[in-house]
Amino acid sequence: MKSKLQNRGAIPGQLARIAPFFLPFLFFQSAIFVMLSPLPLFVLSLRGALPLALGALFSNLILTRFAGANPNELLVLGIFWFGVGNLFPLLIRKTGKIQGSLVYAFICMILLFLGALQIRAHEIGLGVIDYLRSEISIGMDHLIHLPNSPVKKLVDEQGRDGLFRQLMTELPSGLLIALLLSLWVNLLFASQIVPSFLSKSFWNRFKNPEWLVWPTLGSAALYAFGEHAPYYIGLNLFKLLMVFYAFQGLSVLGFLMTRNEIAGLGRILIFSVALFLALPLVLALGFFDLWFDFRKKFGQI
Repeated sequence: MKSKLQNRGAIPGQLARIAPFFLPFLFFQSAIFVMLSPLPLFVLSLRGALPLALGALFSNLILTRFAGANPNELLVLGIFWFGVGNLFPLLIRKTGKIQGSLVYAFICMILLFLGALQIRAHEIGLGVIDYLRSEISIGMDHLIHLPNSPVKKLVDEQGRDGLFRQLMTELPSGLLIALLLSLWVNLLFASQIVPSFLSKSFWNRFKNPEWLVWPTLGSAALYAFGEHAPYYIGLNLFKLLMVFYAFQGLSVLGFLMTRNEIAGLGRILIFSVALFLALPLVLALGFFDLWFDFRKKFGQI
């Protein structure tokens, strides 16, 4: 009887060891879990098993290839999984600094994506911008002809040229924000999975460096250029930087809930309302916290 119980206990342990070799692929197949697909790799790398994590990365890429992904899709997915699932936790282990590691991993992934984009554009004899225009145009045409396509409705409302222009101007910030959120979300879930990785107080103490306010104000100032290139650069940069203030606003909110002993379902509901119904308030809370230090003031009440 004892040996049977031991075998039963061994099964979950064995499953946990092999899960990273296929879970990212399975998560990627679901729109809900795409952002969390690097998490098994993240946990492996954070625990110091980098060779295994790299092996799991290639295993999932092979599975994705067999599922029908083309080489370009594999390259993009490989950079995403490597940056979030391998590089980010490796930097955390080496430096012990969460924010610095996040920024370095984020910049590294951007450079890798730009390098891959440059190589691909050079292969077909186009500049990077022209290549992007071509790819977006092809993607739009494909989506328009899908049954019940929401893109077709947008084209009917805005016109194809209008929608194309909107994508060209707002897509960069959208992709960068998605990448940044992926780093943050995987960090959050890893802190719940790996014991003693991050204390709960980390999420209540998060604060951006004070110098971040200057590029934020500078990007907002570029709005004065109207419909010219500086305006679009400022628009995309401002949106990206405000994500950091959203993190800080949520941290202040988490501090207030911890101080008032709000936990469980109540905490989840408040965070959900803040994100989906009161996001401007969260952004303002994070931005003005640089000057007013709400946590210090509220802590004195």
